[in-house]
Amino acid sequence: MINCIPTAQEQLKFLKNIQLILQSGSFSSTYKFALLISLSRLAIEKGEDSGEQLVLEYSDIAEKFIELYWKQAAPYNFNDTGQRILNQNNGKQAAIVNKVIELRQIYSSLGLLRRDVTIWSKLVKDVARTVKDMPVRYLQNMNGQNFEFLYLFDQSRKQLILLPQAMYCLRQFSEIIEELCQKRWIDYIRKNSTNAPVLNQLPNLEQFMFEPNRNQLNAVANVLVELQECKCFYCNKVMKKGSYAVDHFIPWSMYPSDTGHNFVLADSSCNSKKSNLLASDEFLHKWQERNEKQDMIIVDRISVLGFLTDKERSHKVAEWAYAQRKENNYLMWNG
Repeated sequence: MINCIPTAQEQLKFLKNIQLILQSGSFSSTYKFALLISLSRLAIEKGEDSGEQLVLEYSDIAEKFIELYWKQAAPYNFNDTGQRILNQNNGKQAAIVNKVIELRQIYSSLGLLRRDVTIWSKLVKDVARTVKDMPVRYLQNMNGQNFEFLYLFDQSRKQLILLPQAMYCLRQFSEIIEELCQKRWIDYIRKNSTNAPVLNQLPNLEQFMFEPNRNQLNAVANVLVELQECKCFYCNKVMKKGSYAVDHFIPWSMYPSDTGHNFVLADSSCNSKKSNLLASDEFLHKWQERNEKQDMIIVDRISVLGFLTDKERSHKVAEWAYAQRKENNYLMWNG
């Protein structure tokens, strides 16, 4: 098969098409935003920088949806007295969200839900069916006409096949797509009249919907203190209690999804200086070795806190991130 990398003009047209869908498409729920984010993240985790097709399982897309909506299905506390689960649909609450809300009453974290294999498998199957019937079918529909540039929809297919060049473009423009989708998602939530009792309080909606949960990160810090013997991952100096922070080794700004193997503990100075930069190759190798050596401990102790702990997935994301750095000459932090 000829590896046909899209030209600069074709890449720009792809990005324009994403923008067109977000600006002019019809949205009755937030599912389409979730689908675009999911496809972008899966292209990173399962794809490569080639112009070839990418075959995706609906179950993988469903898992991404569950990760996204697990956070969205938490009650939003407002005005110090009330709380409400944000409506993700123009009418009744979105079906996927209702399923997640129900399971949040039983499982305190996504990690614990994943461990209940029977319930988890049923949830993934149900969500996969909804994803196929709704957002996958209608994402590329513009004014009643199909505008197919990501994939060709076929109801009879058991997998979703991204068109040639789509995988490459999703990987190249992942950060832009995430930002565009999050902005449109937040706007949709704000304009939904049923959310007015909460949103009239002008909360920090972006933080609630998409940023890491601070309490969960504090719990991760307690695990990492032991794993790292309370030494900074970067400068290796002993840290005092309260003078450290959980750092996303692959910066959240590049890949805004929490995975257990991506966390390291850094002292306040290193954490501030590294900020949203990628660390040098020296630290990349150190991080990979740490994950290989302590994989089972990370899986056992961090997954129960609600985070996906998949070493191979984390390393695949890192491979993508460092390739982006080389191609786009991103600044690096040398420690």
